[in-house]
Amino acid sequence: MLEVRDLHSGYGEAVVVRGVSLDVGAGEIVALLGRNGMGKTTLIRSIMGLTPPQVRSGSINWRDESLLGLRPHEIADRKIAIVPQGRRLFTSLTVIEHLTMLKNARAKGGWTVERVFGIFPRLAERRHHRGAQLSGGERGMLAVGRALMIDPQLILMDEPSEGLAPVMVQHLEEIILGLKREGLSILLVEQNLYSTLAVADRVYVLETGQVVHHANVGELAQHTEILFKHLGVH
Repeated sequence: MLEVRDLHSGYGEAVVVRGVSLDVGAGEIVALLGRNGMGKTTLIRSIMGLTPPQVRSGSINWRDESLLGLRPHEIADRKIAIVPQGRRLFTSLTVIEHLTMLKNARAKGGWTVERVFGIFPRLAERRHHRGAQLSGGERGMLAVGRALMIDPQLILMDEPSEGLAPVMVQHLEEIILGLKREGLSILLVEQNLYSTLAVADRVYVLETGQVVHHANVGELAQHTEILFKHLGVH
């Protein structure tokens, strides 16, 4: 479904992503791991057509169609959603307004407001609260819910567990696995190794903007030297 080949992307004169190639198949959860500053967010932004960064060379294809040169809303029209780092909510809009800005709440089929509330009951309780009034965990839920409202086939998730309490991280893992069961593909950027191992099928490890290791989750869990060298995990 998603194919990235020999991608180079960066900011000004600085090249941050250096020749990255990866694939995400149908109904697959693929994770990007790496320390801070290794190019994970730059890669996600490049796929989504957000600028900066600027893609210098390489290819990004979705269902055999090139995404290069498309604007973010055009990429979203192709059923690719993003849960951005930092959530990127509108402080003055309510929960309901965030969820209905992309699709009419009464739309038939696919994801609706009530369906989002079904997996995030806390958002239902806070439906009239504005973005600035939500806790970190609630903002994280709303960012995921907003992404679902375009009925995506692929979701790019950039640090979705950041700032969440352990019980909420576990709930998020259950949500991600539930989305996979419904056939959604997910490209997941995470700092939380153990949360990643709980949900991902395959993992790419990035260091200085390059893929230094690629394995399925079972294989990665056995390579303690890789975890220590590139992630600092014993």
